[in-house]
Amino acid sequence: MKYRSLGKANFDAIVTGELTHYATWLEGELDEIIMGYFVNPGRTTEFQTLFLHREGLTFQHKIDIVRAMIPLFGKEAEVVRLKSLLDQVQDFKSWRNAMAHGKDASDRRWSKRIKISTVSRSGKERIIEITPASHAKTLSEAEKLLISLQDAKKHLLESLRP
Repeated sequence: MKYRSLGKANFDAIVTGELTHYATWLEGELDEIIMGYFVNPGRTTEFQTLFLHREGLTFQHKIDIVRAMIPLFGKEAEVVRLKSLLDQVQDFKSWRNAMAHGKDASDRRWSKRIKISTVSRSGKERIIEITPASHAKTLSEAEKLLISLQDAKKHLLESLRP
């Protein structure tokens, strides 16, 4: 995508949309790790409907559930560096949440950069600056993270087979 040719509103929309897509894909991988461990293959649809896709079960909850599952996978969780992957997913989620819920703090004059203001739970303000180059880098890192999480999921679920 030629981000530099976009106006501010379109750049903002594209950034938010692309980050949201990766967040959705990463969350889906967490869903599959949870289901792969706990669910009889004949009941995955019901489990998804009643638990994983429930409105109140957030992306953050799923990260926390998989983090709590680390001991269940034993040494295999260490082999795939599951804790580190979850930390990276957490960082990505925070970045995406800033775009989805932060306040536009950009300069009035469009300068090929968006500034987003967020306030932490403790009240600390943070300004995130996004340029076409930084966004392209973020998407590249998100793609690598998605592939790493998919590989980890595959390894973990294969390790459960008798």
